[in-house]
Amino acid sequence: MDFEVGTTRIYNCSVCNVDTPHTVRANRGDFYGIVCTNCNSGAIVHELDLKIYQLKWEEELREILDNLVEQSFGFDDD
Repeated sequence: MDFEVGTTRIYNCSVCNVDTPHTVRANRGDFYGIVCTNCNSGAIVHELDLKIYQLKWEEELREILDNLVEQSFGFDDD
């Protein structure tokens, strides 16, 4: 999973204190400079932290969507 400059990823903003889209602005080695699209605060994040957060967020979103599909079709796990 590459985080190219200009792409947007979900990350927890330390200023907003919520999960918001962050734009990747720079990359140096294993570190990325990201900017919150909500409050324009910047952060420097290690690549591994950004990857882990992105994977957790994608998994949570997948679970939410699966639950919505199950509810809309009346599926029941019991």
